[in-house]
Amino acid sequence: MFQRRNLTLLTAVLPLIMILITGCAPKMLPEAPWEKDARALLEQADGLFAKRQYDQATKAVDAFFTRYPKSRHADRALSLMGEIRLTQRDYPRALSYFKEIIEKYAASPFIIDARYKLGICYFELKEYDLAIANLDDRSRISDPPKLRRIAEMLSAAYLIKRNYLKSLKENLILIDTTSDERQKAGYRDRIREIVNKNLPEEELRPLSSGTAYPADVALLRLAGLLIEQRKYQDAVKTSKEFLARFPAHPEKVRAEMLSAEAAAKLTAPRYFLGALIPQSGQLTFFGDRVLKGIQLAINQYNTKETNDRAGLLVKDTEGSPEKALAALTELASRDIVAAVGPLMTTEVEALAPAIEKLRVPVITPAASGPELGMLSPWIFRNALTNAGQAAAAAEYALMLKRKKFVIFYPDNSYGKDLSRLFNKELTKKAEILANISYPVESNDFGPYIKKIIEIDLRSRKIPIPEDEAERKRLFQEYTPGFDAIYLPGYADRIGLLLPQLAFYNVTNVAVIGSNGWHSPDLIERAGRHAEGAVFVDGFFPESADPAVKSVVDAYRSAYQEEPDILSAQAYDAAMMVLTLLKAGKDSPAAVRDGLLTLQEFPGISGSTSFPGNGEARKKLFLLTVEDGRFVPVKN
Repeated sequence: MFQRRNLTLLTAVLPLIMILITGCAPKMLPEAPWEKDARALLEQADGLFAKRQYDQATKAVDAFFTRYPKSRHADRALSLMGEIRLTQRDYPRALSYFKEIIEKYAASPFIIDARYKLGICYFELKEYDLAIANLDDRSRISDPPKLRRIAEMLSAAYLIKRNYLKSLKENLILIDTTSDERQKAGYRDRIREIVNKNLPEEELRPLSSGTAYPADVALLRLAGLLIEQRKYQDAVKTSKEFLARFPAHPEKVRAEMLSAEAAAKLTAPRYFLGALIPQSGQLTFFGDRVLKGIQLAINQYNTKETNDRAGLLVKDTEGSPEKALAALTELASRDIVAAVGPLMTTEVEALAPAIEKLRVPVITPAASGPELGMLSPWIFRNALTNAGQAAAAAEYALMLKRKKFVIFYPDNSYGKDLSRLFNKELTKKAEILANISYPVESNDFGPYIKKIIEIDLRSRKIPIPEDEAERKRLFQEYTPGFDAIYLPGYADRIGLLLPQLAFYNVTNVAVIGSNGWHSPDLIERAGRHAEGAVFVDGFFPESADPAVKSVVDAYRSAYQEEPDILSAQAYDAAMMVLTLLKAGKDSPAAVRDGLLTLQEFPGISGSTSFPGNGEARKKLFLLTVEDGRFVPVKN
C-alpha cells in the first residue's frame, strides 16, 4: 500500500521534475496548417494600422474572425482591434476588446498591455475608480513612456477623487522619470498647488519630515496653515524649523515673513494699514500683485521696527465702486492710518464725496484716470500715468534737441491718449509733422508708413511722381526730413513695426516709445531694429540700484515670481506711509500732511514727490535696447 502511494505520487510529480531538469515548458500542440494564413491576415491588418488605414485594418481583423474563429491568435486580433478603437477614441468599443482578452486569455502575452489600455479607456470615459484599479499595479510594466503615462493618468484621477496625497506621489514619480527640466518644473508646480490648496494639517505633518523634496514645500505650507488656524506659537516654531532645516532655500524670505507674521500676531500691531483690492472677480490677479507688494513692505518695516509694528487689514472691493466705498467706511471705523488702493478709476471717484467725512488718506497704486489726485486732499496716486510718461518722453526728445516729430500710434484708447498728451507736451516747442494712426491688429504697416513718407516729402515740396517706377525709386532713396518718431504701443506690434520702418528707410531718427514696449516680445520680434530705441516705464526690475535690487530679490524669494509695476507701486505706496509712521506721523491727518510735503521719496518705482496735491510727480525710467537687453539710458 505504501509502495503504491509512493508510485502514484512519483507518477504525478515526475513530469514536473522532468520540466525542471530539462528547463523546458510543456510543448504547445502543433499549429494547424491554416494558422499560417491566419497570421498573414493579422500581419496585413497590422500593416494597415501602421499606415493609419483604420477602416481597412478593421475589415482585415473582421475577416480574420470570420475565417479563423478558433485561431490561437485570437488574443492578438482582439488586441489589434482594441488598439484601432483606442486610436479612434472609441473608448467603449476599445474597452470591450481589452476586457475580452483579460477574461478569456489569462495566459496571453497581450494581457499586461490589455490591462494598461483598459485603464486608459476607463480614464478617458471618466470612470476613475476603474482606471485606478487597472493602472495602479505597474510591477509588470517596464516601458518608461508607459510608466510616465500611467503616472500622469493616476495623478489626475486621484486629484479628481480627492486623494491628494496619492496624486502628489504620482507627480513625484513623474519628476523622477523625466529628464526635461521644464516638465519637472510643471510637476513641482502641481505638487505645490496640491500642498497649498488641498492638504490638511494631519497630512502635511508627515510629508514635512526630513529634508527630501517636497518636505520643504509641505513645511512652509504648514507654517502658513497654522497662522490661518491662529496657532501662532506653532507657526513661529514651524517657520523657524524650516529656516534651520533649509538655511539656503530659495524661499527663505517667505519663511522669515511667515515667522514674523506669526510673531506679530502674538503681539498686536500699534498701527494698521488698509488694503482696498479686488480679491474676487475678474481683477483678482491684479489685486494679488498689489497685496504682495504691500505685505512685503510691511514685513520689511516690522523686521526693523519691532516695538511699533504695523498690521494690515484687507477688504475685497471686487472692483466695484460701491464696495470700495463700503470697504473704506468699515476700515475707517477700525482706525487705520491710511489705505492702499483701490485700483480702478471708478472706485477712486466713488470715494471722493465721502472721504472728507471719513478722513483717511488713500493711495491708489494703479488707477489711471485723469487728475484723480485733485479730487480731494485725502486722495493720492502713486502710479504711472499716460500724462506722466508722455511728459517724460517729450522731455527726453527735447533734451536731444529734436525739432520735427512724427507720431505713429495704434487706434485704441491707449494710443490715442498718449498721442494727444505727447502732442500737447510739444506744443510751441517742436513741430509735429504727422500724427498717423494704424489699426490695432495690424501686421503690415507699409501703407501707413508710406503715408508718413508722402506727408514728409510734400512738406519739403518734393514732388511725388505719378509713374509707379519713379515713385518706387523715390521711396527707395528716401531720407527722413523729421528727426524723431514717437511710437506708443505694445511690444507685440512694435516688434513688427520697427523692422518695417527700417525697410522703408525711416532710419537715423530718434525712436521713442511707451511702457507697453517693456516685454521680451519686443526684442524677439524686432531683433537688431530695436537697438537704440528708447521708451519710458515706471519700473525696471533689472535695475542695478542696490536699493531696488534688494527689494526685487526679496520679492522673488518671498513669492517665487517676478514683481511687476503694480506690486512695485503698491510696495512704494505702503512704504511711504510706513516711513511717515517711523517719523512720528502716526494719525491719518498726520500721514496726509506728510504725503503732501513728501519730496523725492526713493521708491523702487522711481523717485516720487507730491507737489502740494495728490498727483505724484515721478522720475520715470528711460530704457533702451542694447545688445539685445533692456538697459537704462546713460546720462
